[in-house]
Amino acid sequence: MNIKIRLALASMLGGMLVACGGGGASTSSGENAVTAMTYSISGSVPGTLIEAFCSNGQIYSTQSEHNGTAQHPFTLNLPRNVKCRLVMTTNENDFANRVVTPIRLTKNGAGSIAFTSTGSAVSLGYIDLKTNRSAMRADANQDGVEDSALAVDISLSASDVGVDTAFADPMDVDRDGIIDTYEDDDGDRVPNRHDDDDDGDGIPDLADNDFDSDYDGTGDDEDSDDDNDGHYDGDSTQIGGGNSSVIVPDGGRLLAAQCFQCHGTEGRSVSRIEGLAGEAGEIASEMREMKYSTNLNDIMHHQAKGYTESEIDAIAAYFANKYGGVAGGGHDGDDD
Repeated sequence: MNIKIRLALASMLGGMLVACGGGGASTSSGENAVTAMTYSISGSVPGTLIEAFCSNGQIYSTQSEHNGTAQHPFTLNLPRNVKCRLVMTTNENDFANRVVTPIRLTKNGAGSIAFTSTGSAVSLGYIDLKTNRSAMRADANQDGVEDSALAVDISLSASDVGVDTAFADPMDVDRDGIIDTYEDDDGDRVPNRHDDDDDGDGIPDLADNDFDSDYDGTGDDEDSDDDNDGHYDGDSTQIGGGNSSVIVPDGGRLLAAQCFQCHGTEGRSVSRIEGLAGEAGEIASEMREMKYSTNLNDIMHHQAKGYTESEIDAIAAYFANKYGGVAGGGHDGDDD
């Protein structure tokens, strides 16, 4: 059953909403505010979603500005002194035609997908991303992800902007320049990030002990910090993943509680509004689809943009752990 989480959450979520992109001005995720502790990375692309996966456990994103030309400008604000990795996606809302391009920054002959700055802005210039799969540079496994990262030179950037070639990157375990979340581990031509069953073992990720919420190379069942926030979680406080006996932290229920107002307490609907109980895997995938959608006619598309990746996982994990990830819970308002 393909659930559509379509219902309005109460106005208390208003503070979590962020500016919406896709067809207008360049906009950013909730964590991507301009502060004294951020720096900007900018450039232009042929219409794209720009994401930065950072070592503080956050994913920062922005949409380029559709300005009537083939070169759409963007500005992404990132935290200082934190290693980040850029990934750019064209046709991000078209599952069959999206093209994912990891970016490898080079400076003075050295190159890495991981970079950092103590405060100086980084200018990337124009980046020639491919906008359809037939034009991709190389995609041997046909998963829509370029087989190698696209090199972008930043030699003219300030001296405090550095590329890190020495460390073992926990987000790119095999050091091939493609972060693990955009690998295709089970060979089904769907990148892990968009695949509900990354390892192809028939167990949905959110009910699978092997699931790796923070993509650091360690499964949640063995990861003492599976949300990559720098704080020890312990076996009983995992966020996302694990089996139905795993206890989701209070924060997961707190986030999920916002859904109760329309979808029913603990996801059990008593109205025509669709229930969420037992739909954990689809909740995560569909909230991500709505988060990056440019369709702003549905209130849930606005709401989804206000959540981080880890918050989406926490919401889905709450329902999975409470109901064992068994499909069919709750009242299906549209009977599909």
